[in-house]
Amino acid sequence: MKSANKFDDQESLPVPDNHILAIIKNPEEAKVVVEALNGRGFSPDEIGLLAGEADAEKLDAATGKKGFFAKMLTSGIDMGDRDTEYFKQYRSALMQGSTMIGVEVKNDETRDEVRQILKTHGARFITSFGRFVTEVLEP
Repeated sequence: MKSANKFDDQESLPVPDNHILAIIKNPEEAKVVVEALNGRGFSPDEIGLLAGEADAEKLDAATGKKGFFAKMLTSGIDMGDRDTEYFKQYRSALMQGSTMIGVEVKNDETRDEVRQILKTHGARFITSFGRFVTEVLEP
């Protein structure tokens, strides 16, 4: 999909600072959400979609399931790692056939705008990943 390409050429995803991630149950609805975001001025480079088992593997480094660096990155889980459980939930949703959408947000205004668009289209587990704070906006 040319209107959302942020994650296309990445083998694994880093911690998504300044992004909102959400789960969309229906893949067709994900296309509608991307069109709505594009219509509001979000570029394809600011929007990414993940779907299926192959894309779920892109989250493996973040969940500690793969590689030496993954183990290092998640070694702080017991010491307050803020994102690992969230990524496990996203990975699980992908494995069950849902689509994950990620949108880069630059400020509170765009964060609220993206949240509202996602909520309007039935997205769930809408989570904002800031530089220092992770916040579930809609369960």
